[in-house]
Amino acid sequence: MIPATTTPPSPRASDGLPAASLVTVGASLDETAALRPVVRAAIACVLGERADHPDVEDCTHEALARALEGRSRLRDGEPLRPWVLGIARHVALDVLRRRRRTRRVEALPEASAEEQGELLDSVADPAPGPEERAAQAERACRIELALEKLAEPQRRALLAFHVEGLNYQQISRRLDIPLGTVATWIARGRRCLAEALGE
Repeated sequence: MIPATTTPPSPRASDGLPAASLVTVGASLDETAALRPVVRAAIACVLGERADHPDVEDCTHEALARALEGRSRLRDGEPLRPWVLGIARHVALDVLRRRRRTRRVEALPEASAEEQGELLDSVADPAPGPEERAAQAERACRIELALEKLAEPQRRALLAFHVEGLNYQQISRRLDIPLGTVATWIARGRRCLAEALGE
C-alpha cells in the first residue's frame, strides 16, 4: 500500500483576502511599522512626555492601527509619512483634550454631572480650524519635499536630532561619522528647510 503524502497548503485566502492582497497588506504593515519611532517621537512631543510614557505607547499603537485601517484612503503618490504623522498628532491631541476635561471635572466636584457636562460643552474646541489645518498640511508637504532633496545620511542626521531627540554624540555613534560632520549636516539641513518654508 502506498503511503498517503501530504502536500503543503497553497497560498489561499485568509480572512477573505486573496494571496496577492495578503502580500500587499504585509508590505503595508512593514512600511507603517518602520514609522513607529518617528510616530512615537512626534506623539511624545505633542503630549510633553518621555517616549517611554504609557500614554505615548498607547497613542503610538492607536495611530499606527488607524493608519493601517485607513491606508486605502491614501491617494496614489501621496507620501505616507506626513499622513501617518497627521493621524498621530490628532490621536495625541485627543488625549490632551481628555486630560483637560478630566482636570476640569475633578476641579468641580460639587457640581452635578449634568452641570459639569454643560460646562464642558460650553468650552471652545481647542482643535485648529480648517484654515489652520490647511496651512499645517501645506507646511508638512513642503517639509517632506525639502527632506527628500537632502542626501540620505544628512536627512537621517536631521531627523534623529529634531524628531528622535538624539544629541550630536548619539548621532555620531549611530551613523559612524565625526561630530563635526554631524553638526555640518544638521546646520545645512536646517538651512534647506528654512529656505523651503520661507523662514
